[in-house]
Amino acid sequence: MTIPIWQVVEVITLLLTIPVLALEYYWMVLLGTSTKYPRNLETKDVHLTSQPTVSVLIASFNEKYVIGKSLDAIKKIDYPKDKLQVVIADDSTDQTVEIVDEKARELNSYGISTIVSRRPNREAFKCGALNKAMESVVGDFVLLLDADSIVPPDVLTKGIDAVESHPRASFAAYRYGHYNRNDNMITRLFALSQDIGDTLSKMGAYVIDAPFSFQGGFALVRTKDLKDVGQWSNERIADDGDVSIKLYLAGKRGIYLSNVRVMSEDPSTLEAWKKQVARTSQGWWRCVAKYFRTIVFAPGVSFRKKAGLLLMLLGPLSGFSWILVTFLSAIALITGAVAPANSIFNNPLYIGVIAVPFAVSMASGVWALWLQGQLTARNLLLIPMLGYVTGAMLSLGSIAFFYGVFDRPGFFHYRTPKSGSGETTRKTYFRHLTNDRNAVVEGVLGVAAWVLAVPVYLHGVWFLSLTLVGFGLFTLKSMSLSRHIPSRQPALASETVAESSANRPDEIGVAPRTQAQNSQV
Repeated sequence: MTIPIWQVVEVITLLLTIPVLALEYYWMVLLGTSTKYPRNLETKDVHLTSQPTVSVLIASFNEKYVIGKSLDAIKKIDYPKDKLQVVIADDSTDQTVEIVDEKARELNSYGISTIVSRRPNREAFKCGALNKAMESVVGDFVLLLDADSIVPPDVLTKGIDAVESHPRASFAAYRYGHYNRNDNMITRLFALSQDIGDTLSKMGAYVIDAPFSFQGGFALVRTKDLKDVGQWSNERIADDGDVSIKLYLAGKRGIYLSNVRVMSEDPSTLEAWKKQVARTSQGWWRCVAKYFRTIVFAPGVSFRKKAGLLLMLLGPLSGFSWILVTFLSAIALITGAVAPANSIFNNPLYIGVIAVPFAVSMASGVWALWLQGQLTARNLLLIPMLGYVTGAMLSLGSIAFFYGVFDRPGFFHYRTPKSGSGETTRKTYFRHLTNDRNAVVEGVLGVAAWVLAVPVYLHGVWFLSLTLVGFGLFTLKSMSLSRHIPSRQPALASETVAESSANRPDEIGVAPRTQAQNSQV
């Protein structure tokens, strides 16, 4: 019996759609469970019966515009000074070195023991710096922060209480706060996307004790548990996801504190945001390559936990899967392999199945805005605009898929620039965000989508045609191609990078030391 080619194409299309639908419908479940989140978890009046020692661990590499504020905020933490330690894993090669050393002296004179951990090179990059700095950690807990993290005074009392009051709890994750939320349209959209992600993947997952990943600049972890799972894997990019997976495989769990916000700086340009997403996607795919078999065959881990871990890792695949489905359907239609009447994009049931998660995403945006006290008419308009941003991310996310699967450098060297939300510094600090070779692939995919959309429309499959047009428009618009038009404005002056001497001790305390110039990525 010969199977018609169109049936083969449709089966392949459906199989490629499964990752997208699995993730989207899982998020529907998490939306429902997030409404059951115990709001008193972080609002109750906390009185710790004991006050364990805590080490604040901050990773920094050339963060001169933000690191000072982050270290200053530690002075305001409501916790005994003699129970606090600050360890700064600093790989900087610019003026950040002097700023970090000055702030370390200030913290020490303030009564908070502070150490700066430095290395002769940047082997294993951030993960290597954190692993080296862990040699100096003495706390029972480690508060993990990024260089731009601004902590609230109750970050430790509520975090410690949450972990110690939950069996098997290994870490507390805090909500991603936004100190430059209202800078521009992009920061507002980024804040909304993070709010939705935190609300569903963390609030919802916590309620049903499902796995979720903490973010490296917003978490409190038991030191013993972190060391027991081997700390950070030096070959990984997604350091926070890597550690989270290992903790869950070890039988631990995470607690999420929705209203305890650690403030951070949002990307202020779409290009910076896109590359940050691509880098994260690449890192997650390295995690998939390393842990997929381990998760599937892990002894003592329930099927529900395994499913949760695999769904947690599905995010980057969904974008790549969507592009394959869309382009494959268009090519099959144009070449005559599939008749218009048989196209899956002309099937009302299929359109309904993929439309339901879209409607739920709209509801998720409203719910997230309400929870954060941001439910205004102006912010409601942002929710449909997230569709544009999502479309703009698909191409780079798919490229990152290949970098991650084949263990290529790709976006590994990209770091989201932090300007301290200052307009003057932003103009120079973001000047390196230019189109690279990945943009060629973006452009080809965007143009190809437009080219394919025309014959698809002529074949009468309007839903697929509209999808292709939207994808092409979002992709090409997000590339900011107009900036390549010659401008009469004078070029921005290069920033001055501080030169240093060749020798650097591993650690410093109060006294100033001679700084060494690390090799830059």
